[in-house]
Amino acid sequence: MKSKRVKILNVAAKLIAKKGYGETSFQEIADVVKLHKSSLFYYFRSKEELLLKILEKPIQEVGINLENIVRDKELEPEEKLKKAIDNHLEKLTEHLDTINIFLNEIRNLSNKNRWVYIEKRKNYEKEFMKIILEMKSKGHFKGLNPKIVTLGLLGMLNWSVKWYRKNGPLSLVEISNIFYRIINLHPQDESPNINLIIDDTNRNLRTRAIGQRGFP
Repeated sequence: MKSKRVKILNVAAKLIAKKGYGETSFQEIADVVKLHKSSLFYYFRSKEELLLKILEKPIQEVGINLENIVRDKELEPEEKLKKAIDNHLEKLTEHLDTINIFLNEIRNLSNKNRWVYIEKRKNYEKEFMKIILEMKSKGHFKGLNPKIVTLGLLGMLNWSVKWYRKNGPLSLVEISNIFYRIINLHPQDESPNINLIIDDTNRNLRTRAIGQRGFP
């Protein structure tokens, strides 16, 4: 049942991202997943509930990962931030269809369901800010409002969907390393492992063709 539900969500996300919410019917989704239309109502009570679950899926996945990172007592705050950035970018690019749906179709949610979704995003923001607060306690971001730092970083990460290309000149790891360097105000505090990763990235970047296409 769970695998069938996931398949319905994935198929519906691709169809809605391509055709739009209004132009995608339950019948079309049922045809692709090889179910009778009435069977879809066993999994989702309405088309709007299906839309909400599509939007919730990636934020639940990225949120669970983030909670594990935040609660890992063996990680230094700087390592948590690096892993959180990696996690955010990985899930963001993994769910590009859902991001397009969020940008174009969230208006189709009722006020009640829209707030359900927005609350999940706010909870994610609060978890991310815990890392920023940990770093602040170690001397990072002196004099800066942690909420603004968090929102600024998340905004920077989210905007990457506008220009990131899988076949572009930079890998996701390399982009993550660059974002980490931008936001980390005290590079001397980086862990040795982080430095090794970033040094490898810099060497790789110097070997890439300058004119290679990847960003608009």
